[in-house]
Amino acid sequence: MAAARALRRAHCAARGDGCTTGALMARNGSRATPELLSGRLGERALTIRKQRGFMLREVSERTGVSIAMLSMIERGRSTPSIGTLHALADAYGIQMSEFLHSLEPPDGHSVIRRAENQEVIRTAPGVDRRIMIGDTERGYELAENRYEPGTSSSRAPLHHQGFEFGFVLEGQLEVTVGDRLHVARTGDAIRLDSSLPHRFRNPGPHATRTLWVNISRPAAATKPD
Repeated sequence: MAAARALRRAHCAARGDGCTTGALMARNGSRATPELLSGRLGERALTIRKQRGFMLREVSERTGVSIAMLSMIERGRSTPSIGTLHALADAYGIQMSEFLHSLEPPDGHSVIRRAENQEVIRTAPGVDRRIMIGDTERGYELAENRYEPGTSSSRAPLHHQGFEFGFVLEGQLEVTVGDRLHVARTGDAIRLDSSLPHRFRNPGPHATRTLWVNISRPAAATKPD
């Protein structure tokens, strides 16, 4: 139970906000149980590693995480820190949220209903992320983000591999990339290299909704020869 609670805290803090309660909501907006979160993370970590064809030793060398710790994570016996999750995601060339879901159907196509297979994650206080579609193999994720007034994606800018494309559905969004600040309003689109430090904030008096695509760099997604 302690590990499961830590996992919930980890996902709440994934964007650097430091919150510690009720981070992840599962299908239909209900809270996922700690047992479900812990088990899902370990299973996904093991599945992704095998899909990439990595041995534990190779993952350890790429991430700096011990083989023993990696094994415990995959068996659901230990919960990784945010730094460890980021390191694993970078090593596998995926988005960190891919450790929690796999929505790609076996026949290669589907309609993902809002009330069915869409998970909602509280990524920061007042910021919810509805994951619509994600594909580990192809390295993409489509999500709807909702920012309450005055909230931000993280306390400090974050960076990771890949690219991002966004569209403001409603409201306005402050986009900080490096030392540059942009304000995107309803109907505006954003694109950025995720390796640059970036942060998002809602400066307005009303909620902001965005449609967001994250794409991992293919070069990091497979094991090198």
